[in-house]
Amino acid sequence: MLERLNNVKVLAGIAVVIVIGGLLIAIAVNSDSGSDSWHAQCGSPPAEPAGKQASVVAEARKALLSTGNEPQLGIEIVDLGACVVETRWKADQPQPAASVVKLLIALDLIDRSGVPSGDEATAVHSMLAASDDRVASRLWQENGGPDIIRRQVRELGLTHTTPPADPGKWGSTRMSPTDVVTIYRYITARLSEEERGFVTGAMENAPRTAVDGFDQHFGIPRGFPGAAWAVKQGWGSSDSRRVLNTTGLVRTAAGTYAVAVMASWSDTIDWPAATTAVTTAVGALKGSLKAGKA
Repeated sequence: MLERLNNVKVLAGIAVVIVIGGLLIAIAVNSDSGSDSWHAQCGSPPAEPAGKQASVVAEARKALLSTGNEPQLGIEIVDLGACVVETRWKADQPQPAASVVKLLIALDLIDRSGVPSGDEATAVHSMLAASDDRVASRLWQENGGPDIIRRQVRELGLTHTTPPADPGKWGSTRMSPTDVVTIYRYITARLSEEERGFVTGAMENAPRTAVDGFDQHFGIPRGFPGAAWAVKQGWGSSDSRRVLNTTGLVRTAAGTYAVAVMASWSDTIDWPAATTAVTTAVGALKGSLKAGKA
C-alpha cells in the first residue's frame, strides 16, 4: 500500500510539473514578454551617415568576397537612440527577402485583426521565432498573398519592396536593407506596446534550430555574443541564388540598433560557407558600432 501511495504521489507531482510547464509556455506566447524594452522614438527617417564606416564595410565585404560564387551584399544599420544611420552599403538595392517577409505577414495580420490570441498566437509566434513556413503559407493564402505586400508597402512607406513574380512564392518577395530597417523602426516606434511586445517577444526567443532544421543562429546571434537581440532571419533559394539574411534589433553597451545584412550567392555555394561569411561580416560591423561610440 505504501509503495502504491508513493507511486501516486510521484505521478501527481509529475502531473503538476507538466501543467505548470504548459501554463508558462502559454503565458510566454500570449504575453508581451513583461516589458517594452524595444520601444524607440526613431519613427522618422534617420539622419544620413557621416561616412566614417568605409573601412568597416570593406571588412564586411571581404568576408563575402572571399567565398567566391558571385556574392551580393546589402547593409544598413541604424542607431535607434540617435536616429542616425551608422553603416550603409547598397542599402537601396532589393534582394530576395526569404523568411524576413514573415514580418510583413505578421504585421498585416495585426493591422487587420489585432494581436492574435489562443492557437493563432501560438502559430504566429512559431512563424516568427522558429520560422515556421507552414504558418506563413497559410496566412499568405488566407490574406491575399501579394496583396499583403502591397498593403504593407503603403502602410510603412516602403520604397524598394515588391511582391514575388510568382504569387505563390512569398519568399521571393524583394526587399532592400533600408526597407527592412524601416520595418524595425515601425515596430519600435509606431506599434502599440501590446503589438510590439508580441512581435519582439517571438523574435527574442528564436531558437537555434528552426522548424525546418536550419541553424538560424548565424549572423546577429553569433556575431553579437552577450548582446540582447530580437531577430528575424532568412534563408533559401530564389532565382538560382542562395539567400542568407540576418536582420533584427540589437542592444549593446553602446546603444540599440536596427540591423539588416542581406546576402546572396550563386547556388553553387554551400550553406556552411555562406553562414560563416555572414557571421564574419556581422562581427566586423559590430566592431564599428563600439568604435563609433568610443
